[in-house]
Amino acid sequence: MTTHLEPFGADYLQPVQEACAYCLCCSAALCRRGRASVLECVGSTHADRKSTVTGCPCSASTTEGTASWRAGLVTATLQAVELPLPEPMEDVLRALAAGETTVPDPFGFLLALRIRQFVQTRDDVCAVTDLGRAYLAARDGQRLAVRARVLDVDAEENAARVVLDVCRPDQRVTVLLDQLVHATGVDPLELPGLELDVVANVDAERQEEIVLTRIQARPAPLPETWRKTPAVEAAPDGEEAPGD
Repeated sequence: MTTHLEPFGADYLQPVQEACAYCLCCSAALCRRGRASVLECVGSTHADRKSTVTGCPCSASTTEGTASWRAGLVTATLQAVELPLPEPMEDVLRALAAGETTVPDPFGFLLALRIRQFVQTRDDVCAVTDLGRAYLAARDGQRLAVRARVLDVDAEENAARVVLDVCRPDQRVTVLLDQLVHATGVDPLELPGLELDVVANVDAERQEEIVLTRIQARPAPLPETWRKTPAVEAAPDGEEAPGD
């Protein structure tokens, strides 16, 4: 009888994983996890690999469609509504958004905008990111309270589709599943069909630019039997019925 020994410890070699087709730092499996997590790839791998995958573009907040990107849009919108940037810093952001390439910055506002990921440097030129544009859109546009309903959820992608009760051709919006669960307290499996009250920038040009905030689950309607008018009891002879 032949005995086969499986090596472990220092002699154990992990199976070769499929490389990601879009970056040089991660496996395809890691990028799938990182794209669906607000922690990105760096928060989805072992400590000894973090330095290698830090800043992976497949999961970055500057890459449209990632969980980190969706969370960043919400954060930028909330900052615009609740705690706007100082006016001089916002002026720098607006100048970059208008296409100016040389913006006076004696107080170092560009560094603060980079930390917030509102701007990034491309080919030695500062450019406004989607998060920066979401901030300006929330500052300048309208945000209205509307009704909505959860269509379905995709737990693997950490996303949910929500349909808005608004007059626009593209009423369906993709929302971060973590955001819905946190706002409503409802289990992901029970979210489909849930009626919501939300605040949204329904005037956004693109469907992907719609950001939902102040999400609340609408109260469930009362059962039909509870909404019936109670019967008025007949008064005894010689007495008046209540309300007469």
